[in-house]
This record gives sequence, C-alpha cells and structure tokens, in this order.
Amino acid sequence: MEIRRAWVKRIAWTAILVGVLLIVVWGVLVAWTGLSLRKHMGQALALADSPEDVDPAAACALIGDLRVDVVNLDRVAGGLVHLAPLFGWLPGIGGDLVAAPHLLDAADGSTEAGALTCEALLPSLDSLVDGAEAPSLEQVTQMLADARPELGQALAAVERAQVAWAQVDLGQLSPGLADRLALLDEGLPLVQMGLEMAIAAPDLLGVDGPRTYLVLAMNEDERRPVMGYITGVGEVRLEQGQLVQMAFRDGYSVDDFTQPYPVPPEPMTRYMGIELWVFRDSNWSTDFPTSARRAISLYRPGYGVTVDGVIALDQQAVQRLVDALGPLQVEGAEAPVTGETLIAYMRQAWAPDEGTVDAEWWKQRKSFMGPLAQAAWQRIEEGDVTWVPLGRVLLRLFEERHLLVYLEHPDAAAVLAEMGWDGALVPGPGDFLMVVDTSVGYNRASARVRQEIDYRVDLAGGLPQASLTLAYTHTSAVDYPCVREIRYDLVYEQMMDRCYWDYVQVYVPQGSQLVDATRIPIASEALFSGEGVSGEVMVRTSEEGPWEVFSVLGLLPTGATQTRSFDWTLPTDMVQWVGEDDGRYFLRVQKQSGTSGHPLTVRIRLPEGTVLLDASPEPSAVDKGWIIYQVVLDRDWELRLDFRR
Repeated sequence: MEIRRAWVKRIAWTAILVGVLLIVVWGVLVAWTGLSLRKHMGQALALADSPEDVDPAAACALIGDLRVDVVNLDRVAGGLVHLAPLFGWLPGIGGDLVAAPHLLDAADGSTEAGALTCEALLPSLDSLVDGAEAPSLEQVTQMLADARPELGQALAAVERAQVAWAQVDLGQLSPGLADRLALLDEGLPLVQMGLEMAIAAPDLLGVDGPRTYLVLAMNEDERRPVMGYITGVGEVRLEQGQLVQMAFRDGYSVDDFTQPYPVPPEPMTRYMGIELWVFRDSNWSTDFPTSARRAISLYRPGYGVTVDGVIALDQQAVQRLVDALGPLQVEGAEAPVTGETLIAYMRQAWAPDEGTVDAEWWKQRKSFMGPLAQAAWQRIEEGDVTWVPLGRVLLRLFEERHLLVYLEHPDAAAVLAEMGWDGALVPGPGDFLMVVDTSVGYNRASARVRQEIDYRVDLAGGLPQASLTLAYTHTSAVDYPCVREIRYDLVYEQMMDRCYWDYVQVYVPQGSQLVDATRIPIASEALFSGEGVSGEVMVRTSEEGPWEVFSVLGLLPTGATQTRSFDWTLPTDMVQWVGEDDGRYFLRVQKQSGTSGHPLTVRIRLPEGTVLLDASPEPSAVDKGWIIYQVVLDRDWELRLDFRR
C-alpha cells in the first residue's frame, strides 16, 4: 500500500512538473510569437509612413513574416484568445480582451490576402522599383488576368477580415493598441477596393474583348457643372492590354446633324441661345455619371461605336500627369513638354498662325491634343514610368475632382462610387451644400474669377436657419464692355478679360424652403435672348437626387466684386436626436469638379441649452456661441458635431 501511494505521488508530481513545463514552453512560444508579431507590426507601420520608399520584395517578405506570426499565434494561443472576452471586466485592457478574437480573425484574413497577392503579383511588383525594367501595360494586363484566381481568394480573405474588423469597437481599445490598429482601419477598405479593381482590370483593358473609352478634355477656364467646356474628345480602344486606336478630335467634330438631337435644358437655351443639345455641351448635369451617359448618347462620330466608359480630366490634371510622367517628346513641339511648360505649349499651339482666324485655323486649332496624348501613352505603355509618384498624383487628382471616371462595368463602377472617384453627387446623412457655377458667356472669364463661400447654420431656434453668402471677384484689370458676343481673340488670354456670365446653382437638402435672396437685375442688351432678367432666384427639385436647387443668372464685369446671399429654412431632421438629450449635426460640402479650391467659412450655432461634446474636425475657433471653420474647399469636406442638453 505504501509503495502504491509513493508511486501515485511520483506520478502526480511528474504530471504537475510536465504540466508546468508545458505551460512554461507554451508561454514562451506565445511570448516569442507575440514579440515577433510586435516587431513585424512596427516594421509595417514604418513602411506605411513612407510608401514611396517601399521595396516590393521587402514588403512582401514582411507580409510573409506577419503571416507566419499570425498562424503561429492562432496555433499556440487561439483557444485562449477566444476565451479572452470573459475577462472584459479587467480595467485598462478589458476592451482589448473583448476584441481579441475579432482582431485575430481580422489579422488572419488580412495577412492571408497579403500573402496571396504577393505570391501572384510579386514578379511585376519588383519592377516598380526605380531602376528596374518595368513591364509593359500588355504584360501587366496578362499578369493580372493570370492572377485572377489567386486575387479572388485574396479578396475573399479581405472580406472575411472586414467582417471581423466590423465587430471591433476602436473606442473601447486601449490608446496604444488603437493607434497601432488605425492603419488597419484605413487600409482594409483600400485593399479590398484595390483587389476588386485588379480583378476587373483585365476586362477593362480588353482581355475578354475590345473596350472603347471616351476621354473628355475639359477646359475649366470656361466653367461647366462638371469641370469645364468639352474642348476635345479622345476615342481610345484597348485590346489585350494594347492600344489599338487613339484618335483625338475637337469637340465640334463629332456632331452629325443628319441624326436627331434632343432639346437642351431650358437655361442653356435661355442664356446661351442653344437650340440643340450636342456632345460638347453634354456635361450640364452636376452628377458626372449622368453627364457621362449623356455624352455617350450624344457621341456621333459618323459611325457606330460601343462606349464602355468615360474619363474626364481638366487642364490641372493634364499638367500634373505630365509633370509625373516626366518631359514628353511631343511631335511638332520645339522642346520637350513638361508640367511647367504644358499650359504655355497648349495656348501657343492653339493660337492662329500669322494672326488669322479662318476656316483652316478652326479645323487645326486643337490638333496638339493627339500628339500630346500619344506621347504620354507611349511612355506608359513602355513602362518608362516611376509608378509610385504617378499613383500618388492620380490619387490626389481623384480626391480633388480634377479626374473623374465613369465605367459601364458594374463591379468596377461600384468601386469607383465607393471611393468617390466617379464624380457623382453624394448626399450626406444630414445637411448638404454644393455651389455650382456655369459660364454661359462664350469666353474664358472663369479663369480670372476668385470666389469665397460663407455658410451659416443657426440651430438655436425652432426651424434650423441657413444662410449662404457668395463673393465673386473678377481680377482682370482690362476694361471690357458686357456685350453679348461669340468671338475668338488672337491671344488666348484675352478671352479671359471679359465679363463673367455665371449661371449659379446651390444644392441644399430636399425640403428646404427659400426665404430670401439677393436680386441683381441684368439688362436685355447683355443677354442673347434680348430679354432682361430681374435677378429672382428660381427653386426646383433636383432630378439627380434628394436636393432642392436655387438657381440664378449673374453678370460680373471685369475688375468688379459682387456678393449675393441666400437664406432658407432647413428640414427639422437636420438635428438628429438620440433619445431626448444627445444630438448630432452633420454637414457635407461637395466640391464642384474642376475648381482649384475656394476659401470656405462655416459657422454653426448649436441648439439652445446644449453643450458641445465632440467636433470632427476640430473647429478653427469658437466665438460668441458660433463654432467656426475656415478651410479651403479643394476636396469634399464633412463636419460632425455631437452635443447634449
């Protein structure tokens, strides 16, 4: 009996020692994995701070290390991680423990996606490094087509990570962890959209059949609801990633008046004397997808063509893209064209030879567009490009609405819409403001006009009250009479030194009621219709979405400053209450595409008896109960105020 008890004790102690040893080994493995994961996360954050310096091979190696860390962590500690929420009551780290299973699942999905993407694309990613031989567009297209199965798996992994990440409340995480995970919060949607576009790209580039796109060259010197006057159009045809056709034409040259054209919008007829709605005026809608579909319907180059998408860009976009591509050897140019010399090159190429405005000049005045586009495309097709700086430029052009893309491909179109790159009018969850200016005077005066926007919202009374003040300044010092005319000057800049006929449209939330507005009459001799206008503001419900639109014609002489105001009541639901005490006000200000960025001042007064809890972004100032913001509207801008009674 004693011998049996001794053996039992020995076995028990041995089991305890083995258990302790296993726990120690397990703890060492967990700690080792955690330290490795922390180290690699730090390296990833350092790379994110300077993406332009990233070596694709090194980045993919780091993603591989992170993938190993996450797999090991799940293997040695997955069970414990999924028990962690039971200890959510612990102070300081309770929120981290509650989120732990979701964080592990998000890490698993995101690192799997990264590893799959690197495996599929690393051979081509290596070529993005400066000094490496870059692949041609045809090679990239085929590479993406071959990688579609792996990219599809990567997309599924990212979507799984997104589902897990959606369960994480960043506000409940410890500050240090929340800061480290901010990259994941911003990056997962971008990775998902990037994969979606990479999967769609071969189809867009003609792998599954030829694709034809219209490229609209828009001149913001003559403002239109979308960017500017359509001065030229390119028809680009792609097949198997190769450019098989590219023809640029004057915006006039695609008209075919043997076919019917629709009646134009009423303001176009009243203020410009236009009787037929033709291609060059197709961008009348502020919503670019609507204007793009109209452009496709009015594109009549004399033969049938199926259009798969529309790309619009203004002079600023062309200038920045040329700057990113580097000097271009353009046929007919005396010297290489750079971003700095581009505008001068275009205006010089446009100018009449020997000061003669005749039919021959009319046909050739925009012939520079084709050689310029050809030189740029050749640089891209050959891969003679530093891709990271070019990508950064493209991103900013999309964000600042100097580059817009409409695609018929539904999946790709959904990605563009999600990113806000399709130029669509997008309502916010609360208040909304967009000021749209349209030059209707047949000149380039938009280039000489400065504009300031001042918006006030008073929530302190019963109905929310809104007030908008627009200040326009014509900077030209040339004294020029405001007479109706359609005329070309011998020097391009002289067309800027004319009066500014501006059809102003203000988009506000549906249900708003105009109370008062500035009236500035315009005499009959200044208008094509021969009938003067009283300056009364017209109100209509937008066909483009949930907005009311206040519209009025303005006339600004050279050297003059003009201010006009609009006052209206907002719908009562502009203040969103949670219960009886907690309120929120949200404002979205959408930038008109093609504008350089107007100074914008926003002033908000909160409901009576409330205290501001949180403001995003931080206000510029608070003065006598008014919360004040002063920004430059160079991209869409949003504001959120939380308050409590």
